[in-house]
Amino acid sequence: MKNKFLVACAVASLVAASCQKTELAPESASPKAAGSAQNAVPTGCDVIGFSGASGLLSQVNSDGGVGPILLTSLNTRSPEQPVAAMVFNSAAPHFEDYDLGTPNVAYGGPGIGAGGTVSNNTALGNILVIQNFVDWGLTPNDDDVTGYVNFDFSKVGPITATSLTIIDREGAEFEGGEVKLFDVKGGTELYYTTFPETGSNGVGLVNLNNTPGVGYIEVTIYGSIGLDNLAFCRLQCNYTQGYWKNHADSWPVSSLTIGTVATPYSKADLIKVLNTPVKGNGLLALAHQLIAAKLNVAVDHDPSIATAIAQADALIGNLSLFGGTLTTAQTSALVATLDAYNNSNHCD
Repeated sequence: MKNKFLVACAVASLVAASCQKTELAPESASPKAAGSAQNAVPTGCDVIGFSGASGLLSQVNSDGGVGPILLTSLNTRSPEQPVAAMVFNSAAPHFEDYDLGTPNVAYGGPGIGAGGTVSNNTALGNILVIQNFVDWGLTPNDDDVTGYVNFDFSKVGPITATSLTIIDREGAEFEGGEVKLFDVKGGTELYYTTFPETGSNGVGLVNLNNTPGVGYIEVTIYGSIGLDNLAFCRLQCNYTQGYWKNHADSWPVSSLTIGTVATPYSKADLIKVLNTPVKGNGLLALAHQLIAAKLNVAVDHDPSIATAIAQADALIGNLSLFGGTLTTAQTSALVATLDAYNNSNHCD
């Protein structure tokens, strides 16, 4: 629920917080607290925590770098606005939004609300809200209305949806929310659930039931509620160089650094390399496997092949993939290692 200005000042004075009006400038991005539980995710899993993001969002990368994940959003009070999902710094809430502060004052933060004394004990940094355009324009501030934020994973492939963190869902104020999981946008609904009660400034977890095969998530918000840490896992499987050569639209990145030269190769150049026959050139044989391995790692963040990748980069050094050469004797061991990795746990 929105805190009224006078109430907020009265409460804030108890914790020596000033209610003097300050310049209303957009908040800067706030990273997650280092080592926080929200970032402790298992290998193959990730979280959309809005770290490093700012302003209105139409796409986002996960904290682990997976993306782009496309966002569509709406504030029903301001339907003319094409994007309504706003990054909000919960470490420095406005006087109206102490109920979205994290952690609660009981744990040394700015958050105010009875629910927060129970569950709001961790700094969440950036969260996502439905922007209040009518009263605040583009200054991050949530609206007490019905709205939605949808997450589209079509650019990165299907996920297993794990959970979503919510802040300040007060049933007594007729607030609530729901989450629907689909295989694709407009496709089959896989799972449905509603927001749990948190109380004022409370933090709760929406269990998404480890639902696999999710490509699209609809989150509907009724009232003044924040979102954070959409947690998901991805199938850790690998593709060979042949797949990446023929599926450019599935590439998780638009360029790669190969060797020790700082300037990266573009996707177009890398596809040219993959289409160039080896013809006894150990450099090309190694480059083919190295490109595939780096693309696989960009998808699943598997650290097990990091040493071999570093050794391959060091061996290539500053040689150009267009004209450079190495003997097969120099590269055969690393080619075999990377090839085995690219063919291991092969994606269907």
